[in-house]
Formats: sequence, structure tokens, C-alpha cells
Amino acid sequence: MRIKQITVPGMSLNGETDLVFARTAKLPGRDIEDKTVNYSGQVFHVNGRAVYPGSESYSIEFYMDQELDLRTKLEKASRLAFNNETTTGNMCMPGPESVMVVDVLALPCGIGNQAGTGFQVVKEIKFVGVSIRSIGEVEYAIADGTGEIKTLNATFSYHWYEDFS
Repeated sequence: MRIKQITVPGMSLNGETDLVFARTAKLPGRDIEDKTVNYSGQVFHVNGRAVYPGSESYSIEFYMDQELDLRTKLEKASRLAFNNETTTGNMCMPGPESVMVVDVLALPCGIGNQAGTGFQVVKEIKFVGVSIRSIGEVEYAIADGTGEIKTLNATFSYHWYEDFS
């Protein structure tokens, strides 16, 4: 997944200039509740509200950049959400301006696919009412000498998502 945009109080990330990729994340789920209505001795099942399972803790594992820019931006947003020193924060419900847009990517394949061919956007998902919930620890193990790319876990909440596919 490529993170195209994250806009929350204290942080605006633009995927065109800030190249941010997710190592792992889930595609969000959506349930329509069933409501029963009794009429003339019969039971009818009608649509209820939409519910988004896991919307209170949507976790993304990001590839971390060497300069820790992404972590710094997430930290700033987290401190604006709640600041321990002043016991203040953004206690308002996030509105439609607080969004996260992700592109689900795939490598094009098939006969004649040439090396260096870019990713194709398979799906674009926009999360609405986004708020930061947690920033994971980063463990360094420089002595092991593997040169493995480090990752950063972050968790967000959202009200709903829109699928533009």
C-alpha cells in the first residue's frame, strides 16, 4: 500500500512529496446491521446502520525512512491529540477534513513485462474522521549487521471509509 495522504490535526502528509509505503495493513471491513420490522404478523429484515469493524484501532506497519521524518510527523500529531505536559489536546470529534487516503498497489505482470515497470493502483481507499491512536516502539539491533529495513507501527481510528475503485 502507498499512503497518498494523511491529514490530521498537527500533521499533513502528501504522498506526492512524502513517499510513504505500508509494509502491512488490512483492507477495512464493513457490516450492515440487520433490523427486524414486524408488520401484519410477519417479520421483515431491513438494512440498519453501517458498522466498521476495527475502526477504533486500524493498524499500519510503515517502512521507516532513515531521517525518521514519518515518526517525527506522527509524534507531533500525537502530542496535539493529547499533551501530557499541559493535559490539553484536540478533544473534538474529527471531521471530514481528517482523512487518510491509501492506494493498494500491484506490480503489473504478464507477457512482456519489463523490469522497472511501476506499480499499478488497484484500489483507492479514503478513511474519513481519522485520529491517531498509537505510535509503536522502534527497536534497533545495529550489532546484528543484517541491514534489514526498519518499520514503524502506528494505529489510527476512523469513522468510515470510502472506496473509489
